[in-house]
Amino acid sequence: MTSTLETPVHVTKLRQTEIVLLVAAPVVLGLGRALLVPFDDQRWDHMLTDMAGNFTRSAIGWSLALLAAGLLTATGLALVRLVSDQARLAVPATIGVVTGWAGTAAIASGGLVMGDMAKSPDRKAMVDVLTGFNEGNGNTVFFMVLAGVVGSILLAVALARGGVASKGTAVLIGAGAVISLVGAPGPLRPVAITGAVLLFAGHVQLLRGLRDR
Repeated sequence: MTSTLETPVHVTKLRQTEIVLLVAAPVVLGLGRALLVPFDDQRWDHMLTDMAGNFTRSAIGWSLALLAAGLLTATGLALVRLVSDQARLAVPATIGVVTGWAGTAAIASGGLVMGDMAKSPDRKAMVDVLTGFNEGNGNTVFFMVLAGVVGSILLAVALARGGVASKGTAVLIGAGAVISLVGAPGPLRPVAITGAVLLFAGHVQLLRGLRDR
């Protein structure tokens, strides 16, 4: 006789390194965001002055943010693997997540470059370059981050729909990733840090749920 009970969702186990990254990546991101001098496209001159005055701290912060972007790409792919049976969501989620964190890596690299630029005496020329880039080619990075936002939302939906994570945990992961991506440039440091905290909480809740199974 055929059982009327629903077949339990199969959840691929995470590798030990992936578990470590799920916990560590948001922490690295949060530390980086707390230390760096964020972008401020309304006050470029003030931002550059702040970067020059806090050069070492900001450089460490942007370096950590760059590292975190790479780590979060890996964690995103690990989470996508848990929902690989949902190809209609998993495929665009993969593309979006990878593209989005690549965009934040580009932003972090820009932060490191700007830190060195800030020590140059020709401030007006630097402000003109930053303004022109922000209004032109910088839009490419914006669309990369936007793709990351869409990909993160699709991943969260897949995690909840596939039974890999509870709806609350999926919301934490999705919201944390979206806020982290959108808040990557600045200028609101608390927003970026909040995203990292939510992402950390979501990852921990996910790991607890998988462990309990």
